[in-house]
Amino acid sequence: RRQEFRDLFKEAICLYSNPALEDMLFNPDALLALANFHFRKEHWEKAAEAYDKIAYMVPRENEAEVYQKQGYSLQKLKRYAQAIEAYRKADTLKPNNLWTNRHLAICYRLDRQFRKALEYYRKVEEVLPEDTKVIFYIGNCLAETWNYEEALNYFFKLDFMESDCIKAWRGIAWCSFVIGKHEQATNYYNKVIDKKPLPMDYLNAGHVEWVSGDIEKAVSFYSRSKEMSGTKDIFLEMFNKDRNYLIQKGIAEDDIPLMLDLLY
Repeated sequence: RRQEFRDLFKEAICLYSNPALEDMLFNPDALLALANFHFRKEHWEKAAEAYDKIAYMVPRENEAEVYQKQGYSLQKLKRYAQAIEAYRKADTLKPNNLWTNRHLAICYRLDRQFRKALEYYRKVEEVLPEDTKVIFYIGNCLAETWNYEEALNYFFKLDFMESDCIKAWRGIAWCSFVIGKHEQATNYYNKVIDKKPLPMDYLNAGHVEWVSGDIEKAVSFYSRSKEMSGTKDIFLEMFNKDRNYLIQKGIAEDDIPLMLDLLY
């Protein structure tokens, strides 16, 4: 008859809210120890909740660290807006902290707030100008905000710093395509395809060839992308995201269904 009993292991164990333990545990030292325990054990939900309880109870010199850890716990839970709020509080208490700025940049980027992400990546860049991850994500944010020429500079810098950097080649190829440097785009997509291509690489290489007037090559690349995508729906979803770029580059809207008919 065990099913008639509550399964305690499926319930949240929030010890400081237990009436029998509340008087003992609801104090700054005990709560901080509990929050840090959950943080070390990667119990992100419990850690975030505990840090929220304790934030106003700790000495002011420790408050920024509490908000940093609360923000990181929320970031791990993919609650980026709440993580940003916690990190902003940490930034107010302890301005221009490298760790906080980096994580604010990450959360803004993952929340697709690319202009804000760029603002904080720039701050990190001031301290770590040769950090390849920062260089890549600045290029990424610039591309997402349509600053393709400046994004190209960062991707070229990354390509110079790292040998065989496929993610830099992808960035160079895409930005080159968008700003009309089709020969450069072709060269870099060929480099990616020679190394470790993804379905998206063949798709984008197809775009470049089609816009450049080589329909036969475009069909070949699109076909390979379609095969690697696994299903028709996945390929069409990727393709349709780029319709506007193709139209802006001079492809007639009525020609797009004809191209798709060639593939199916």
